[in-house]
Amino acid sequence: MKYCIGLLLLFSATHSFAQSQLSQSGTDCTFILPWECETCTFKWSGDCENKLPEGKGILTVLNEGNEIMRYEGEMKNGKFDGEGKYRDAMNELEGNFEQGAFHPDNSFITSRNTRLDTTRFNKTNDWEPQTLVTKQIDNFYFTFPASGYAYDHREELTQKCLEAFKQNCALIHDPDYTEFTRIRFVTSKNEVLLHANLYVSNMADIQSQSLYMLVTDQKVNGMARTNPPITHEAMHLVAMTAWGPPPTNNNWLNEGLATYAQNNCSGYSVAEIYRYFLETDRLVPLESLAHQFYQTEEMISYHQSAFVVEYLISKYGIPKLETFWKNGFQSFESVYGINPSQLVAAMKDVVLEQHPHSPAIDWEVLKSGCE
Repeated sequence: MKYCIGLLLLFSATHSFAQSQLSQSGTDCTFILPWECETCTFKWSGDCENKLPEGKGILTVLNEGNEIMRYEGEMKNGKFDGEGKYRDAMNELEGNFEQGAFHPDNSFITSRNTRLDTTRFNKTNDWEPQTLVTKQIDNFYFTFPASGYAYDHREELTQKCLEAFKQNCALIHDPDYTEFTRIRFVTSKNEVLLHANLYVSNMADIQSQSLYMLVTDQKVNGMARTNPPITHEAMHLVAMTAWGPPPTNNNWLNEGLATYAQNNCSGYSVAEIYRYFLETDRLVPLESLAHQFYQTEEMISYHQSAFVVEYLISKYGIPKLETFWKNGFQSFESVYGINPSQLVAAMKDVVLEQHPHSPAIDWEVLKSGCE
């Protein structure tokens, strides 16, 4: 299981945060990555002027040998500029770029449009019946397939949903969640794509007040999906209903709060996972979480953010977290009276006291997702 929420991030020349100057083996060409990554390198197939990519070509960014970003198109002074195609783990963009930023007049996620254009949701060209079961409990409307693993476990899954909303309301001190909410259990990502326009396993849609959960005992990418992150996704709806969606530079806070609410990844708490990241030097700067959350390794960004949230709640309480949530990352020092470096130092003291010894986590297993 991995966490998913569909949010579009764009490179912006106006951001101010840590950057990395990447080198290309065998040349003096460099590329400025707009977030910090000490283990990243890049490849560029085109020309270089003043040691920066120029003209048409293909640029790929690699982290420890794995491709994490790809751009094919025009560049100027080392920045995406002109017609191009951009892809990373969460986004796929095609159109005009200006000084590193995707042009707002062409803000389409082409991966989504392509899938909608080419995916066949029916097996035939005839009318096909769908067999579903539904049940309403107070303000929650549940939809399940009429057979299979999710159907067989519908009572258990329904109860987990009700408990998750109650638990999440208590966590953020929201007295009552009464909004009409649709919760749909599906057997494939294609079903989420059909109903919510995103090709993901699980998602919370605040606009339609809906949750989508992929549940099946059939293996998807080598893994059965029988334990969906219900508490995580439910927290997105609870928090955004109570406080509104946060500014873009606090998307990490949204995901961190949801991950902390779940507080279980393959049997490890967020504090234990943070301790492991501290031990193995995998933590990223807080500014990188704020500005490049979805470009950071998923298991790191989600769980590091979650421990930040856990610390902020335990030390300063929910009212300040709500204020910070609403006012954006730039309000951190004014809300909490400390800077990010002081926060990181304080968190280190706490996690070392809680967990003097790092848990023996297998990174290759962890980064494939929570079980």
